[in-house]
Amino acid sequence: MSKIIHNLQNIELDSFKKLGEVTKYLNEHPMLRSFLISTGFIVTSKLIKLIKNRIKRNTILEIDFTNTIDTSDVDISPIEKLFDPNIISFRSLLDAIEKAADDKKVIGLIVRLSGENQFSLANIQEFRNAISFFKSKGKRTVAFTDSFCEAGSGIGRYYMASIFHDVYMAPSGTLNLINTQYDFAFIKKTLEKLNIVPDTITRKEYKNALNGLVNEQLTEPEKESMNAIFKSLYEQIIEDIAKDRSLTKERVNELFESGPFSSDKALVNKLVDSTLYGDEVYSTTYEKLETTKKDSNLLYAHKYNAKTKPLYGKKFGRSQQGIIALINAEGTIHQGSSANKYNGGPSIGSDSLVLAIRSATLDKDVKAIVIRVNSGGGSYIASDMVHHEIEASKKAGKKIVISMGTYCASGGYFLACNADKIVALGATLTGSIGVLTAKFNLKGMWEEKVHVKFDALHLNPDGATDNSTYFSSLHNYTEKQLAEVNSYMDFIYEDFTSKVSKGRRLTRDQVEEIARGRVWTGAQALKLSLVDKLGGLKEAIEVAKELVGIASNVQPHVVTYPKETVLSQLIASSANNSQDLERRGTPAQASITHSVGVSTSIFTKFSTLTKLILLPNNSISSIANTLINNQKNSNILSMNQSSLISSSF
Repeated sequence: MSKIIHNLQNIELDSFKKLGEVTKYLNEHPMLRSFLISTGFIVTSKLIKLIKNRIKRNTILEIDFTNTIDTSDVDISPIEKLFDPNIISFRSLLDAIEKAADDKKVIGLIVRLSGENQFSLANIQEFRNAISFFKSKGKRTVAFTDSFCEAGSGIGRYYMASIFHDVYMAPSGTLNLINTQYDFAFIKKTLEKLNIVPDTITRKEYKNALNGLVNEQLTEPEKESMNAIFKSLYEQIIEDIAKDRSLTKERVNELFESGPFSSDKALVNKLVDSTLYGDEVYSTTYEKLETTKKDSNLLYAHKYNAKTKPLYGKKFGRSQQGIIALINAEGTIHQGSSANKYNGGPSIGSDSLVLAIRSATLDKDVKAIVIRVNSGGGSYIASDMVHHEIEASKKAGKKIVISMGTYCASGGYFLACNADKIVALGATLTGSIGVLTAKFNLKGMWEEKVHVKFDALHLNPDGATDNSTYFSSLHNYTEKQLAEVNSYMDFIYEDFTSKVSKGRRLTRDQVEEIARGRVWTGAQALKLSLVDKLGGLKEAIEVAKELVGIASNVQPHVVTYPKETVLSQLIASSANNSQDLERRGTPAQASITHSVGVSTSIFTKFSTLTKLILLPNNSISSIANTLINNQKNSNILSMNQSSLISSSF
């Protein structure tokens, strides 16, 4: 024993001597010492981060829809988070659910359905797809609410809930599952009272966005189109609910006709699984998951998403199978740079979107480009610029896939129609292959209502029959001007339909049959060959993988373009030439107040078709307010100096 102790003492003395030698050496080499200290700090920081972000066993994810949810597809910027730190990205929730589906440490998901968030039916379908994928991996899903709306339609909220394993509502709640009536506002008499005279030209009879200005009731083509859209949307809802709740479609139809339901009646009719308060939901879920409150770990889904690696992040080294570029485009389409919500947007500027596509095209590692489009239309010229850039990217060898969101209609469909593949949700509103324009004569309002008088001088004093009043907001079109406008509308319509014919490989007669300005749901569009597949962004990425030969069981590396951030724009030098802009993927005038790439939101004339389902009150006043807000945020009714909306889809 004494020999062992003696040996240990010698080892200890040797260690101290060596430590002293190392310390002396480091003191003689300060640069090496600084390097080792900073390396140790970095390693320690990484370890702390790994420990902090570690997902515990028996984790149950939570989503609370009382929080503010941003349904935009574009990542929330650091500046936006600074102004609104509690905002949660809808996309981050979808990514979290998909990642958690394959995470053995996650055993379930509890979602509280409440709050003032308004989701379109397409949003709900994409969320339902994520829940379905989560369930397919053997994970438990639970949805609960105080009430499926108290004083309004509960269809949207219940449609979101029905896909879950367990659906609960409070004993005092109601389930307002009812057929919905839509009331459309017409302001022809209002304009007449204000002495405002509109000139509206459309191609063709189904292009009805301006009907409310010149008519006092729905036209027959408008009724035909709207009824078909409503029928398609409700058939999808009824079919999905019937499948989710193990009911027949006929029975669900009967329930739609006999609602609303108190909690006990909802339970009897198998619409919910039990009537429970929030605390009871959690205790019941713990039992079903064979765990306890103490042994389980609750974690909000968006926090889980932040703690874990990106869903489509780079794995190891360079991506040998190539990169899939993702470009987000949402809002009204116009020329110039995109705008964000802080500078008049969000919107799709053709310069921004074109450069984003070109930047991805110039990247040799990019094999396919997925463009997520959420737009009800806008400028014909801007849409054509983007259409041309997509064609150029295809010629450069890139595969282009369009992922349609809530809307991809009119100008949105124009820029999308030549993609290699188009993927839409069943409730996406698309098509609207047509064109419209309008201007408003405000002279009567100014002179007779506001008592403002006008006088005029011509640059050419002898010009009596020229087109000097073409853009004037004080004159209607002359017969000559009207003929020229009609000729231009015919030119645009011809260009639009020919591009659809070529892009979708349809005959001109086939295109004309489904064009004429008519809007279709994604489910209808699939049957008409306007889209190739039903699904969301996840399915669009899978299609892109297939086009470039990436195996179905391989998670691709997806990179959002343009890659420049607000910070990199601020610290980078200004572009030396147009090629610099193409590499960066952002316009020359982009700044901290402009969006990076394509900013997002939904400005479209079709919003009443899906968003009104979730309105807290379905009264005429609610619908009128929604229409007014949409019109203010859309270039359909915007008026520049000339009060002319030129070449709008």
